[in-house]
Amino acid sequence: MSSTQQGRRKLAIHRKDERHLQWGTITVVGFIHAGALLALRPDLYSTSGLVLFVVFYLMTGMLGVTLCYHRLLTHRSFQTYKWMEYFLAFCACQALQSGPISWTALHRIHHKEADDEPDPHSPLVSFLWAHMGWLFVDTPGATTYEEYSRFAKDLARDPVQRFLDRYFFVLYVLTAVIIYAAGELYGGLGLSWLVWGVFLRTVALWHGTWLVNSATHLWGYRNYKTDEDSTNNWWVALVSFGEGWHNNHHADQRSARHGQRWFEVDITYGVIRLLGFLGLAWQIMEPRRSVVAKRIDIMVDSEALRLADARAKAAESILHTQTDPTVPVSVPVMASAAEAYERALSSAQEAKEAVEDALRHAAEALRHRKQEAVEKMDLQVRQMLEGAKDLAMAAVEKAKFAAAEAAEFASQASAFAASAKDRAAESARQAAEQSLLLAQEAADAASRAAEEIAVAFKGISRPVISSAL
Repeated sequence: MSSTQQGRRKLAIHRKDERHLQWGTITVVGFIHAGALLALRPDLYSTSGLVLFVVFYLMTGMLGVTLCYHRLLTHRSFQTYKWMEYFLAFCACQALQSGPISWTALHRIHHKEADDEPDPHSPLVSFLWAHMGWLFVDTPGATTYEEYSRFAKDLARDPVQRFLDRYFFVLYVLTAVIIYAAGELYGGLGLSWLVWGVFLRTVALWHGTWLVNSATHLWGYRNYKTDEDSTNNWWVALVSFGEGWHNNHHADQRSARHGQRWFEVDITYGVIRLLGFLGLAWQIMEPRRSVVAKRIDIMVDSEALRLADARAKAAESILHTQTDPTVPVSVPVMASAAEAYERALSSAQEAKEAVEDALRHAAEALRHRKQEAVEKMDLQVRQMLEGAKDLAMAAVEKAKFAAAEAAEFASQASAFAASAKDRAAESARQAAEQSLLLAQEAADAASRAAEEIAVAFKGISRPVISSAL
C-alpha cells in the first residue's frame, strides 16, 4: 500500500452543481453490462467466441487504447505513418471509450490537474467516482466538442480524426453487426460471438482501463515523489498491458516506456519497439536520465549525471520543438470572422517571414562552409556554423509557433462562419476558408524549412529542430 494512504486528503466533485446526468452514456453502459451477463449461460459459450474475446481485447485494448489513444495521440511518445495512426485509432474506437479527440483531451486535462479538484476522475473523491462514476455526468468546460477539442488541437486539425471522434459509436455498432453476421454464417454462433466478442470483451476492457484511473492512484508503490498520488500497481499493469506503472508515467509523461525496473513488464512498450524494428515507428521516447536519477531506489552522482546529459545532448541529431502539439496555443478571442481572418493573416505572414529568416541563415552559413568533411573544419568555421544553426533553429521555432497561432485564429473564423446567417454567411465562410489555407501554408513552410536546415547543417554538432506540429 502506498505511503500516501496515511492521512489521505479528500476532494469534492468539481463544480458539482453544474453537472448533468449523461443519460445516453448511462443507457449504453447499462445495456452492454447486461449483455455481458449473458456469458453466464453455458449454451452461449463457444471456443471461437472465446478466441474472438482474446483477439479483440488485444486489438482494442493494447493496440487501440494504450498504444494509440494514450501513448501515441495523447503524449506523442513515438511517431508513425498517418495510415497506421488511423488504423490504430479505428481499433481504439472499438473499445467504446469515446472518440480520439475526446479521449485525448480528457486525459491531458487529467495530467494537467492530477488529483486536484478539476481532475475529471480523481479517486480522492471516491473509488467509484474515479472508476466509472465520472463518466455518467458531463465535465465542466470539456463537454461539447468546442470545449474539449481545445485540449487536442493537433488532432482537431485532422479531418480523419474528427470523423472518428464524431462517429466512433456508429463504427462500434457496425463492427458488432458484422461480428454477429459472421458468427451466424460460421455455424449459427452469432449470439455467442456477439456476447463474447463484443459485450463481455467491452466490459472487461472497460474495467481493466478504468482501474488505471482509480486503483493506480490509491494502491501500489511509488518510484517517484510526484506532486500527485499516482502509484505503480502490478495487477493493473497485467490487465492493461503496462499502464499500471502509472507513477513512472506521471514522472515522465512523454516516455513510451512505462515499466522501468526489471520486474515492471510493459507489453505495450514491447509492441512499440517491435513496430520500430519493422520500420513502422520512430522517434520512440525513452525515459529521461534526469528523471530516472530521481527514482527512490537509485543513488546517483549528480555531477556525473549532468556531464552524461551534456554529452548526450551534444550527440543528438533531433531536438523536438518547444511548440509542443500537445499543449494548446492560447490566443485572444476576436469579435468577428473578419477580425479573426486578419489575425490569421498576420500570424501566417509572421510565420512566412520567420521561415525566410531561417533559410537566410542557412544560406549564409553554406556560403562559408568549406568542401572538406565536417571533422576537418577549423574551429572558427565550426563555431560560425554552430551559431548560424542556432539562429536558424530559433527562426523555425518562431515560424511553427506563428503557424499554430494562425490555425487558432482560423478556427475562430470557422466558428463565426458556422453561426453566420443570410448574406453574411458567404463572406464569413470565405474568410474562414482563406484563413485555414493560410495557416496550413504557414505550417507546411515551417516544416519544409526545418527539413532544409537539417540537410544544410548535416554533421554539425548542434541539434536540428523537428516537430509534428
